[in-house]
Order: sequence, then C-alpha cells, then structure tokens
Amino acid sequence: MTQISRKPIDRDTSELHTLYKKWPDVKRYLRSLGCNSTDAEDIFQEALVLFARKRTQSDFDLTVEPFHYVKNTCKFLWYNQSRKESKHRTSEINDSFTEEIDDAWFEKEQQLALIEKALLKLGEKCQQLLQLFYGKGWSMTDIAKKIGLRNDKVAKAQKYRCLTKAKEEVQKLRPDTLFTPKA
Repeated sequence: MTQISRKPIDRDTSELHTLYKKWPDVKRYLRSLGCNSTDAEDIFQEALVLFARKRTQSDFDLTVEPFHYVKNTCKFLWYNQSRKESKHRTSEINDSFTEEIDDAWFEKEQQLALIEKALLKLGEKCQQLLQLFYGKGWSMTDIAKKIGLRNDKVAKAQKYRCLTKAKEEVQKLRPDTLFTPKA
C-alpha cells in the first residue's frame, strides 16, 4: 500500500481561498472561449476539486502557479465538454437532416421519373431539341441548323411548343403534382 502524504489543511484552505478570489479572471477566460456563465461556474468547481485531490497525492509535483494549473484545467474541461456537446448536437442534426434529405430525394426522383416518361411520349424532333438545349447547352442557332429549322426564332418557338406538350403529358400522368398553378 502506498503512503499518501497530505499537505497541511490550513495551507490547502488558504490556497483554495486564493484561487476562489481569482474566479472572475477564470470566468472571463472561459467566457472568451465560448462557455456560458453556468457552465463556467461548474467547470471552475470541478477544476478546484481536481486540484485539491491532486495536491493530496505524494507523486504530484506542481511546476506552475496553482492559478495557472486551475485555469488550464478549466480550459481542458471546457474543451472536452464542448466537444461532447458538439458531437451530440451534430448527430441529432444529422439524423433529422438525413430524414429530410431522404424524403426530398425520393420526391425529386419521382418527379424526374414522371418527366422522363412524359418526354418519351414526345416526338423524336422535340426530344432532340430539348436534349440539345437543356442537356448539351447548345444555342438556338446551332439547334436550328442541326435539326433542319429555318432559324433560331423558329427553333425557339418549337422549343416552347415542345415544353408545353411535355407539361401536358406530365399533367396527364399525374395531374395533382407538377406544373400546377399555385394559389
């Protein structure tokens, strides 16, 4: 069994009193790290308890001023606490966010499948025109040349007719969803 040497009680008490007088400095320091007042007080108390326990251990060698030891202990306690809270908050946010993303993704996939079905019902020329414009980003002039239209104005009018036809097809497939006017 190891022999524990204890410091005199009156010395520990005076040291703790001195550290308690430094509480405003430690509180200000913890607040600068983002700690709220209540947590700062709890952390300070915990750091003092840890310090008092360490002082009773025979192998404890204090190489800095007690104030600096307690202040650094407070810093580490705060970092550990904030890291744990951050992980907990992040996992809660991720869980709810993942559910929202899954729902949104599924709805988007349904809409895209519906649009794809509607586009397949269009004629080959409409499909080609829409693919060149939206899929490949071609200009109306280039599209007109490619699919044999007189000019870019005719291509633009044709694109409008193709989009209108595609919207009608989507509404036939599922009238309660896409492209319905909002009230």
